[in-house]
Amino acid sequence: MMHLKRMSMAAPGLGLCAVLLCGAAQAGASSASCAAYAQELAAMAGADAALRARQDFLAPPADPEQARRRSQLALVERSNGARLQALLADCGWPLRGVHGEQAGKDAWRLVRQAGDDLALQKTAAQHLQQAVLRGEAPGRELAQLDDRIAVAEGRPQRYGTRMRQVDACQWVFHPMDDRARVAERRAQLGLPTLEQQEGMANGMVIHENCPTPNTPLISLPF
Repeated sequence: MMHLKRMSMAAPGLGLCAVLLCGAAQAGASSASCAAYAQELAAMAGADAALRARQDFLAPPADPEQARRRSQLALVERSNGARLQALLADCGWPLRGVHGEQAGKDAWRLVRQAGDDLALQKTAAQHLQQAVLRGEAPGRELAQLDDRIAVAEGRPQRYGTRMRQVDACQWVFHPMDDRARVAERRAQLGLPTLEQQEGMANGMVIHENCPTPNTPLISLPF
C-alpha cells in the first residue's frame, strides 16, 4: 500500500485508478512489443539491408546522390538502434525457442551494423549472454560481440575473433588475453582453433607479391 501511495503522490494530477491504469497500459504495450518482436526485428533488418544495397562504394566521395543515401542509412541506423535498445530492455535477446532462429540473426545484424553505438552493444551483450547460457542463442555471436566491445575499448580480446590486416600479405589478431585461455574459451563455444582462424584469414590473401616464407615480414607500427 505504501508503494501505491507514493505512486499517487508522484502524479498529483491523477487519481490512484488512473495511475494504475497507466501502469497496466504500459505493461500491455510492452507485452505487445514482445509478441511482435520477430516481426519488428525483420522489418528493421530489412530496411537496413535495402539501404545498404543501394550504396555505391565506387562512387566519388562528393557524389550528391550517394551523400543522400549515406544520410538515409545513418538515420535508419540511429532509429533501429534506439528501437532495439528499447526492445532489449522489455523483451531481452530474442530466443530461438520463442521467437525463431531468424529473429536472433536479425538482432545480431542490427547490433553488428551499429558499429559506433557502444552503449547498445554492451546492453545487447548482457542479454545475449543470458540467451547463450540458456542454449537459446549461438555462442559464437557472444564471442564476436564481446571481442568487438573489447577492441573498441582498447582491451585484450577474450576469444580472439577480431583480426586486422597489417600489410598486403598478412592478417594478425588484435591484442588478446593469454593465448591458452583464449583457446580454452573458444573450445567451450565450439569455435575453430586460433590456428584455424589464422589459416582461413591468411588463405584469402593474394600472395602474388608477398615475400616467401623465409623472408621476414616487416612489422608495422599500428
